[in-house]
Amino acid sequence: MKRQAENSTTPGNNHTGLAPHPKEREDMVQGAREFRPTSSGGPDEIARVRIAYARAGGPHGTMSAASVDAARIPVLDKLGARLQFERTGTRLYEALISKLDAYGEFDGGPSRHQLVEIRDQEHAHALLAQELIRTLGGDPTMVTPCASLQATASRGIVDVLVDPRTSLIDCLEAILAAELVDQDSWAALARSAEPLGDAGMTAKIVQAQQTEVQHLKKLRGWLEAADRIRAKAATEVH
Repeated sequence: MKRQAENSTTPGNNHTGLAPHPKEREDMVQGAREFRPTSSGGPDEIARVRIAYARAGGPHGTMSAASVDAARIPVLDKLGARLQFERTGTRLYEALISKLDAYGEFDGGPSRHQLVEIRDQEHAHALLAQELIRTLGGDPTMVTPCASLQATASRGIVDVLVDPRTSLIDCLEAILAAELVDQDSWAALARSAEPLGDAGMTAKIVQAQQTEVQHLKKLRGWLEAADRIRAKAATEVH
């Protein structure tokens, strides 16, 4: 089986489990009993601290106090998130292309041309978000609350894509999570934009959302193909 079809289920020298090492396991348990925590408390105390911080803290971000029609603020917030996310998406697909170049294609998986096409579509969506922000009188360089939140939420996906230990399939599985969020977020943006009554803008947003639906469809097909390859390889081994 080629490496690009491997993932964490591929057998290897995994020494993290304790079951094969009963003596070491008992030593660890005994050590935990002997050297107790230096502070008291448990999950309930941790929860109380989190609640206190949540009540005392401010929001994840704020919108600019500049003179923008209040009705446009929710749309500008979500557009800021799409701009941030699509920029990240462009870089994610650039990293995915590197994985394909390193490991090669697999039967039923993506071609380099397909990944380049999706990367370019992600970049086009970033440019669209930037254009719509300016059309509404916003500042595309501003990090909006939704943009800040999604940047934090997507950080782990970036880590997977740039990790030299991950395979092409690992990265396809990680980027699927990003595409699920992206598709739903464009749909939410379309709902927020409808009250503004700008049919042209809404149409552009809906078109971007439909493109993201196609990205999801392709990713699911590639992952189904990878599952078939892994299942066949497992059968052949046994």
